[in-house]
Amino acid sequence: MGLDHVGRAKAGFNFRGIKAFSETFAEEIVKLLENASVGTSTGATPNIFITDRATIPPDDGPYLSIVETGGTFPERTHNEITLPAFQQPSAQLVVRARTYEAARTMALAAYAALVGVRNAQVTP
Repeated sequence: MGLDHVGRAKAGFNFRGIKAFSETFAEEIVKLLENASVGTSTGATPNIFITDRATIPPDDGPYLSIVETGGTFPERTHNEITLPAFQQPSAQLVVRARTYEAARTMALAAYAALVGVRNAQVTP
């Protein structure tokens, strides 16, 4: 993915969920990543950030940012016209680190933490 504005390597992937309606998709991703010990969004040295407006430290990292993207059209069920049965939100996850290997390692850990989630209720 090239370099960021301070010369760190970037690695990442896109993630799409199929889930019941919520307004906290990015926060749910953070919770899953924290539960899998990929990183943390709180404390003295957070390394997971939400939105492209987050201030990411200029240090070596690795730092993971989550930016919600448009997703795809929701799935509906027969005879239901108000709310969709399932949303299909999506996000781009990008890791920045001094070396590509460090960025890729965290990106792969995040991918592994998310790809196996099935039929789980996540509360941020």
